Amino acid sequence: MRKFLVAAPLALATAAVLATPASAAPGSYNSAQISREINQLDSRIDRAQARRAISPREANQLHREVRQIKDLRAHYARGGFTRAELRTLNVRIDNVERKLRAERNDRNNRPGRNPYRR
Repeated sequence: MRKFLVAAPLALATAAVLATPASAAPGSYNSAQISREINQLDSRIDRAQARRAISPREANQLHREVRQIKDLRAHYARGGFTRAELRTLNVRIDNVERKLRAERNDRNNRPGRNPYRR
């Protein structure tokens, strides 16, 4: 009886893990989610430039990287996405997001904040 009480919940937990689709795993993306993230990233760059949180030169560099991600996504989409390709796109999006965050916080072009600028 005791073995059954231990084995039953263990079997249910194992079945629940195996029944969970791979798309529900954290960090897994599909084509639509990747496209949405790319477009949101592009919009965030535009907003940061409009608020003058980043310079036009910084915005152009970030937009160039987003364009490269869009081109890569289009290239990958021709043959269908593999997990590795989706992971590559996700990593590149994360890198641009990290750069945007760094550019917003680097305090460039703000008087009194940059010791090298007078």
